[in-house]
Amino acid sequence: MLVARAQLDFIKTLVARFERQDNMMQPVIVFQSQYIAIITLLRSVGHVFEKVDCVTSEQKAWGKAKWPEWQQAPIFQNFIEPKRNDLLKQFKGGLELRDDAFDPPAVVVDLSMPDMVSMVTTMDAGRLRDADGRLVMPDIHAAIRFWNLCLCDAEVAFRDTPS
Repeated sequence: MLVARAQLDFIKTLVARFERQDNMMQPVIVFQSQYIAIITLLRSVGHVFEKVDCVTSEQKAWGKAKWPEWQQAPIFQNFIEPKRNDLLKQFKGGLELRDDAFDPPAVVVDLSMPDMVSMVTTMDAGRLRDADGRLVMPDIHAAIRFWNLCLCDAEVAFRDTPS
C-alpha cells in the first residue's frame, strides 16, 4: 500500500471525527487544531507520494510527470495549496468563532492552560465557512476525492512497474 494512501485514509478518519456532531462542548483549540491538521495533511499527500512512494526510477519518472498535472487541478490551485499557505505560512484562515457553525462559547477554568481558562463550544462542521463565506466541508471532501483519484492512478501505474 502506498504511504500516501495510508495518509489519505488517516485524513478521512480525521474528517469523520471533525464532522461528528455530539453536542459536547470542546475547547475551541481542539476544533482549530483538527482543522489545521486536515488542511496540512491534505497538502502533504503529494509530498509523501513523491518523496516516499516513488522509489524506483520508473516510479519517480511517473510521479514527476504527474505532479505538474495534479498541481493544475482546480481543487489543488483554489483550495489545497492556498489554504495550506494561509494557515502555515501566514497563520491566517483558521476557524473563526463568529462563524455560525459555532454555538456561543463559554469560558471555563482550565488550570492546564497558560492563562488558566479555555473557551469551549460546540460546532457543526457542515456550516463552517471560510473568510470568503464559502462552505469549507465541500472543498475538503473534493480534495479527498481528488487525492483518491490521483493515488488510484498511481496504484495502477505502479502495479506495472518492477519494485
